[in-house]
Amino acid sequence: MKEQIQLTKKLFKYFSDEFKTDQNFMENFLIPHLGLNDEFLHEQPIELSTYYGHGLGLKIWQYPHQISKYLILLNKYSKLIKSYAEIGCRNGGTFILHCEYLNHLSKAFAIDIIEETNTLKEYRSQTDYVQYMQANSQSDSFKDFISLNKFDLIFIDGDHSYDGVKSDAEATRESCNIQVFHDIVNNACPGVGQYWGELKLNYNDTYDFYEFTDQYDSVDGTFLGIGVAIRKKWITI
Repeated sequence: MKEQIQLTKKLFKYFSDEFKTDQNFMENFLIPHLGLNDEFLHEQPIELSTYYGHGLGLKIWQYPHQISKYLILLNKYSKLIKSYAEIGCRNGGTFILHCEYLNHLSKAFAIDIIEETNTLKEYRSQTDYVQYMQANSQSDSFKDFISLNKFDLIFIDGDHSYDGVKSDAEATRESCNIQVFHDIVNNACPGVGQYWGELKLNYNDTYDFYEFTDQYDSVDGTFLGIGVAIRKKWITI
């Protein structure tokens, strides 16, 4: 894994900043070649099968046409985003993608209830601002941690039940300026979509909302989806 992480870092350094706003490049080259998730393949389009578990091995559990458009949105705020946390990082692919795309972070926490994967261990060994936290995001200790540690951007992808995502959202709301929710249109976890709908309804004066929910015709069902809530008046981090 050491060489794959080194190549990932070189890949991001090689391309000019123009690639950050080139949606076609990110969707069709960069993200697939970093390596896509190889689990629950019935949710994945057959046309991308070359990249499942391959590429540079990051196992990014995202649809390339969703996350590429989302990253272009983030790029508009990149100078303001100095810190990042991801709740439910699993293999670490989406976490690493964020860190390398937002390449001037001062701190980044990968958080999950499971033990740290070898991919994340290797990435952390090569990235001085990255830390791993094994924790239940619904525990009191985590809530104490997040109340004392602010982040510009928090990506929520942990417990996908309605109560789980609500707990994560409420625990982190006052600790960040951008909350991102994964799986907002996923047939497999309707609780996330339910909470996302309530958030848009109840906090439309607080946030600007964006959604990235493109699907693939080759997939039977509706899956994944990224929802972004950007605070209208940023709090000091």
